[in-house]
Amino acid sequence: MTTTDRVITPADFAEDLAKRPYFEKLRKGDLDLRWFEAEPGGGVWGTWGSKAEPSRRGLTLMDVDSASGLAAGLVGPPVTAPRGAGLDPDAGMTPWEINDKWELWADNLTNLYEEACSRQWNATADIDWRHLEALPPDMERALCQFCTFLTMAEYLATDVLAPWLPKFNTYFHEIKLFIASQAMDEARHTEVFRKRALANGGGLGMAIALGGALKLINAPAAAAGRTAGSTGSPLADNPLFSTWRDVSYCIHVVFEGAVLSIFRFGEFLGKTDVDKSIFRMVMQDEARHVAYGAMHLKYLLEGAPDPDAQREDLHRLADLAEMFFTDLFFMQPATVESLAILAGDGIGGVGAGLEVYKDVYRKLREEYLSRTARAGLDRRGRCFFPEELPF
Repeated sequence: MTTTDRVITPADFAEDLAKRPYFEKLRKGDLDLRWFEAEPGGGVWGTWGSKAEPSRRGLTLMDVDSASGLAAGLVGPPVTAPRGAGLDPDAGMTPWEINDKWELWADNLTNLYEEACSRQWNATADIDWRHLEALPPDMERALCQFCTFLTMAEYLATDVLAPWLPKFNTYFHEIKLFIASQAMDEARHTEVFRKRALANGGGLGMAIALGGALKLINAPAAAAGRTAGSTGSPLADNPLFSTWRDVSYCIHVVFEGAVLSIFRFGEFLGKTDVDKSIFRMVMQDEARHVAYGAMHLKYLLEGAPDPDAQREDLHRLADLAEMFFTDLFFMQPATVESLAILAGDGIGGVGAGLEVYKDVYRKLREEYLSRTARAGLDRRGRCFFPEELPF
């Protein structure tokens, strides 16, 4: 290891530590104790006298906040500290990127995190893989293709969401905890779909091309003044994902709202108990993510400094997001065809299967429009999800 003026060895480092004033005093029995002697609430020590009682579910975040009076306020301070903690007098300020409650909050956030913890499942042991039944080759191939697409889709969600964790002010620990739990959910979904593709005599299918969807959105996004980020990921750096508001709307409301409907379709299509079980389990996770997105959208539109301007900008974002995900998801030939084969009970029934797919799409679109309207963003009449698929 080097510094600007010399090479430092482990022995040098140990000697430097020993020379620090605190450790020289500590060797003489002189303790610092600034944290121990500080008055609660005086700035160095946080709170005292709080005794949180476990509720029926156990000791929840809600129980702790209720006992301590430390519910989240409207703005997080520029420090690296848990909400309610004091601060080392030598600590400096931390310029967090996201500090206002309206930017990130949802009234169901704490409950959703507690649910995420209590309903975690294991893709290795909680799926009864040993009883996976054989499918006809065309059905297995179609399901493996669909699982390959879903594996890619779950990568997308993780890659977009994870870089935002260090941007949230630690004052709002709820959003950090929830998004971390969601990243774990997405990882488990990637795992279970990959395992399903490889578990029943099939294999991973064709990776879909993302280039068309990315090109479709880049030009209109640039025209709307949206710029890419700098995470190094072509999806996370998409201009749609430039703010947390945009990320949450695109991922939680548009993308995962559609995926939730498709998971429900997947359970309906499942020909084995194992396949139905997989889709039931991922569906419960996806429902949490969508519930946060819808309630965050509602909170933002009610609490933002200029809700009318936010609403108009969200409409412009939704235009782009709907185009992006229509091209990425609903118009991918391999996805359309694999689902049609599954819905038609084989390649011979693909015509009937396409009609089922179109009917599912209509319901999916209506669910999206109802969800956004309830949150305060009425997309009916201007939605870029076409009323009917063009086939």
